[in-house]
Amino acid sequence: MGCDTYASQTRGTVPAHCRRSARSVEYDHRSAAPGGCAHHIHRSEAQYTRRILPEGDRRRTRMKLLAIIEDTIREGIARKTIIGFFILSTLFLLIGIIAAISIDTESMFQAQQIPDEQGKMITVEMTKLIQSGIVGTINFFAIIISVFATASIIPHTVEKGAIDLLLSKPVSRLTYLTGKSIGAVLIVLANVAYFVIGMWLILSIKTGSWEPGILVSILTITYSFAVLYTVLLLIGVTSGSTPLSIITVYVYLFLINPIIEAREIIAQATKNDTVKYVLDGLYYILPKPGELRDIAVNVIFSRPIDWEPVFTSLAFGAALFALSAYIFQKKDF
Repeated sequence: MGCDTYASQTRGTVPAHCRRSARSVEYDHRSAAPGGCAHHIHRSEAQYTRRILPEGDRRRTRMKLLAIIEDTIREGIARKTIIGFFILSTLFLLIGIIAAISIDTESMFQAQQIPDEQGKMITVEMTKLIQSGIVGTINFFAIIISVFATASIIPHTVEKGAIDLLLSKPVSRLTYLTGKSIGAVLIVLANVAYFVIGMWLILSIKTGSWEPGILVSILTITYSFAVLYTVLLLIGVTSGSTPLSIITVYVYLFLINPIIEAREIIAQATKNDTVKYVLDGLYYILPKPGELRDIAVNVIFSRPIDWEPVFTSLAFGAALFALSAYIFQKKDF
């Protein structure tokens, strides 16, 4: 007679040979399945194992991912990538401090006999104009420098010796690629945040206008880089060449992207529908660092934000990352 049947007939009394842990008993009452004690104990333990082990696997995967991210950042420090970036940012901040000390805006307003209230309004607008100019400059140079600084991460990973060591470890290739990518993005985020926050503090202390709009550029610049990094990722995985990775991104930034941004002017000048359709198609497919920069500018001036560049750039980056991961997993090194 099964345990459940016996228990129901004896008002819940369970014989000694059917006693088990509280977890198994609870499982039997939930399942209400017929059968002997051993059968129920086996099913209860199996369910408990299935519930616990995946969580352990996920925890181990997270720990491995964090270790790879940390290793990537350490690699950047060892190769002087972060230090060089930091020194360059500090140099520009020092130039900003010198410029702020040299310009006396208060005397300018007094010389022109501008009332205090009007002077405050002018200061706010002037601060916004300066911030927008800084955003445009930072966006361009930060992406250029970031691409140069991080392009070697994946090619060095797939070098003979380094890749052999990787394949000998109990880490999935997808986890490794993801960790390397996140590490590269965090390197750029830290340096961009350092520079932008520094410039914001210098400008705000000088003018007395604490307009926070420029801080959004930390996110837009990092986001633009993260999308473009997937190009470095794909070229690095397929060719293992750092120069080719850098050249590919620079060709896009300096040649292809300006053409796409001027697509309407080109279409009107050529009066060719084929050219118009091709440029429009490329516009919607390829990333848009210029329009992502404009998001920060629009925030500074409290203008409406166009979110389309965010989503189309995200789709591009996700597609290239997925392709890179597929090639990396299938490639025979």
